[in-house]
Amino acid sequence: MAVVVDYQNMHLTARGQFTPQGAPTHHSLLHSLHLANQIVIAREAAQRTSVSTKLEHVSVFRGLPSSSHDAKNYARSLAQKAEWTRDRRVQVTYRPLRYQWENGVLVPREKGVDVLVALDIVQLAQSRAYDVVILAAHDTDLEPALEFALRGAAGGGGPTIETAGWRNCKRLRAGGSQLWHTFLNQSHYQAARDRKQY
Repeated sequence: MAVVVDYQNMHLTARGQFTPQGAPTHHSLLHSLHLANQIVIAREAAQRTSVSTKLEHVSVFRGLPSSSHDAKNYARSLAQKAEWTRDRRVQVTYRPLRYQWENGVLVPREKGVDVLVALDIVQLAQSRAYDVVILAAHDTDLEPALEFALRGAAGGGGPTIETAGWRNCKRLRAGGSQLWHTFLNQSHYQAARDRKQY
């Protein structure tokens, strides 16, 4: 199994769903490998199967804060990457955040991360290196990528394309195709949190 994670989307959606209002954003960070493992656990429980799925690869895509505009979060992000990639299955790809002034405040924005996620899900589907490829995200901009991934996986030997996300949040679709979706609840969120102080 391979899991592709739109990190900021999964992180901020979980924060809005499961944490008290006003809690600092970095207090609800996710550990990418823990999140992928929770997807495996929730999937197997929902499918009521005794056949264990082996997690082989985790792709994580995320915006990288500026070292000059936000040195603390820049350092925290690099430290997280170093921690997560201690496991060889985890690959973290950062794309620099773009900053723009809004009402006198410099606001960071992710640009291009969803494109990288889309390319990865399609490439994994076409590679036929995995039996199952799961996209963990709630961003509907990624739905066309799921459709392309399904086409790439069509025919003999292609992986099963699935999605995963937090319960009671937006579930991604792929045209008229029925995709298996793994729902994650608050207990999965708590088990997936990155509690290390960076």
